[in-house]
Amino acid sequence: MHRTREIPIQIRVTEGEKRRLQRNARACRMSLSAYLRTVGLGKKLQPLPMDELYTLYRGLLRLRSEYQHQDPDWIERQFDALTEQFYRVCTAGGDDGSYEDLAH
Repeated sequence: MHRTREIPIQIRVTEGEKRRLQRNARACRMSLSAYLRTVGLGKKLQPLPMDELYTLYRGLLRLRSEYQHQDPDWIERQFDALTEQFYRVCTAGGDDGSYEDLAH
């Protein structure tokens, strides 16, 4: 049986709250409505891995496949670059991409 969602619910939020809700919904790859329904019905959510993490993962796979054929300086430079990128992803905070307030 197909459900039709026809009943609107209106809530008032600040502009900052709206941005946070939208950011959280995007992190879970959901529409704002789906996110609010899911959270409001008490279901647990986890943000999906960010694209930057997939890029880092591919970099690690490349490093793993090529390290036997490279000199130690090349390997060290690759590790340094990946470590720096990973640190930037992990320390993003505030309104620039933090997922600290996601429901989970």
